[in-house]
Amino acid sequence: MRKLLQNQYISFAVLFLLIFFRTSNCCAEFTIDDEKKLGKEFYDKLEKNHFLLENKRLNDYINQIGNLILAQSKKAPFAFHFSIVNSNAINAFATPGGYIYINKGLISVAENEGELAGVIAHEIGHANARHIASIIEKSQKLNIATLAAIIAGAFLGGGGEATAAIAAFAVAGSSSLTLKYMREHEEEADRLGITYLVSAGYYPGAMVDFLKIIKQYEFISKTMPSYLMTHPGTDQRIFYLDGLILTTYRQTGAKNIVGNLKRMQTLISLNAADLDARQRQLKEALIKNPRDVDVLYALALTEDKLGQTSLALEHFQKALSLSPRDEDILKNIGLIYLKMDKADLALNYLQHAANSDTNNDEVILALGKTYFALGNYQKALESFLKLENRTLEDGDINYHIAMAYGKLNNQGESHYYFGLYFKKAKKKESSLFHFKEALKYFSAGSERAEAINKAIKEWESDPNKRSVKKSK
Repeated sequence: MRKLLQNQYISFAVLFLLIFFRTSNCCAEFTIDDEKKLGKEFYDKLEKNHFLLENKRLNDYINQIGNLILAQSKKAPFAFHFSIVNSNAINAFATPGGYIYINKGLISVAENEGELAGVIAHEIGHANARHIASIIEKSQKLNIATLAAIIAGAFLGGGGEATAAIAAFAVAGSSSLTLKYMREHEEEADRLGITYLVSAGYYPGAMVDFLKIIKQYEFISKTMPSYLMTHPGTDQRIFYLDGLILTTYRQTGAKNIVGNLKRMQTLISLNAADLDARQRQLKEALIKNPRDVDVLYALALTEDKLGQTSLALEHFQKALSLSPRDEDILKNIGLIYLKMDKADLALNYLQHAANSDTNNDEVILALGKTYFALGNYQKALESFLKLENRTLEDGDINYHIAMAYGKLNNQGESHYYFGLYFKKAKKKESSLFHFKEALKYFSAGSERAEAINKAIKEWESDPNKRSVKKSK
């Protein structure tokens, strides 16, 4: 995974090349159907190669904002999709067919939700105006390699691996056309975007505020953020938007509508240096507003990730005193106590969190682990079984179910779930061992025996499921 992310720029160029070899005919008009096909194929390749961030809560948050903005627009005739690219680069882009991508790096630098909404609104503007499609239509005379180089250059920007990747696909004549947005494209996307943004209820200055933040990053790092390269003419855009705000969009609006941006930003993984920087920023924000629950929450979570458990607990408790029924705060205090092997203290907080949201998978799993640590294996099993058919970020639920059944001396079910656990881990010998042991505890023809026999046959009939080192 890490290697994939390190080479993402080259992979993006390769993906675009593969897509265009399969979809471009260099002769016909680039139709709506062509857009849909290209957008879907590109998305599928990103997903397959794990370029997209797989965090349900963060993705739901981006989709809420995206759909709120989208509801204000007269959208193009295709379904829109909002995704997060697992990259720290500060960028966002729209590909043909209504696919909007926001890098996690961009989410992490937004100071309020309105700024993030402004970026999404701008990208929706590009998609609705079919800017990429119109440029592709004009490029039909170019060969596939040149077109792929132009597309890679537009989305990747310059510097480092990106420059090398683009150069690898460049051919003579590629400088005669660029896929980078022209000034009129940026103005139209800003004009459409600010209309969508204000109609959704956000403050009109959000788009300008974000552009100013991006320029600050350029000044601080001396390296141009990729957003400035894929969305050129930043100073002109600021002047243009300021003019629209002064003459047309003079009303006030909200900085936050969906809410909890600070909490969402804590879901983005950072390295130690970035965590230190975030901690400093949050401490400064807390000095300005010591009763801001979201800042306290974000600071506590950052401190927990830095291993500063006592400080994290102190700030979580302060946040809880200001918001006693806050499910996130209750959950995280419980998780800290569980991590400290204080399951008795964890239980109280996690039970209160569960009362606030009975369907929170993370809380249910934590409760199960807490009951298990306290020796209440029946309660632990009941919690784990609620998650049996759900995909969890924290490992495979079958392992916890197997452990609970084992502690309850139900060996048949324990072997069965261990079989499922090792099956998912692609450990053939271990999986088959537990399935065959499980069969000893169920009568022939029973529902469980049938399920076990089916799983065994799947192993024996699938040559691709190769054995990995045996574990029990």
